[in-house]
Amino acid sequence: MAINRTPYSVAQETLGMSSMQRGLDGMTSPVRPGPNAYDGLSNPAVNNYQEYQNQRLAQQDMRQNIGTAAPQAAADAMGKVRSQTAMQSDADSRAQTFASQRLAEALYANDLGTDLMRLNATMQSPERANFLHGAAVAKAVSAGMNPALGGEVFTKNLYNV
Repeated sequence: MAINRTPYSVAQETLGMSSMQRGLDGMTSPVRPGPNAYDGLSNPAVNNYQEYQNQRLAQQDMRQNIGTAAPQAAADAMGKVRSQTAMQSDADSRAQTFASQRLAEALYANDLGTDLMRLNATMQSPERANFLHGAAVAKAVSAGMNPALGGEVFTKNLYNV
C-alpha cells in the first residue's frame, strides 16, 4: 500500500476533479490548493535568490569595469609614451641648440669662422679631390708609412663610394 506523502488532504486533491465531472470547470482554479511550499517552484525555507542576483550583478559590474578599463589604460600608456618622447625630443633639441651656440661662440671668439667657410668652399668645389688626396697622403706620412700608400687608399675610397 502506497503512502500519500503530499501535504494536501484527499479532499483538496479531489475537489478539482469532482468539480470538472459536475461541469463546474469555471470554478476550478488552475492553481493548486495549499501553501506555496509544495508547488514545486517556490522554496520559502531558503531565500537565496536575492543573494544570487547580487552576486550575478556584481560579476556583471566587474566585467563591465574591466572591459572599459583596458582601453582607458592603453590610451593612458600611449599618452605617457608620447609625452616622454616629446620631452626627450625637446631635451635633444635644446642640447643641440646649446652645442651649436657654443660652437658659434668659440668660432667667433677665435676668429675661425672664415677658415671653416674656406674649408666648406673647398669641399664643395672641384678642388675637393685634391684636398682629400692631400689629407690621405698626410695621414700616411704621419703614421710613418709610404706616402704612396695614402694615395692608393684615397683612390680606392674614391671609387668604392
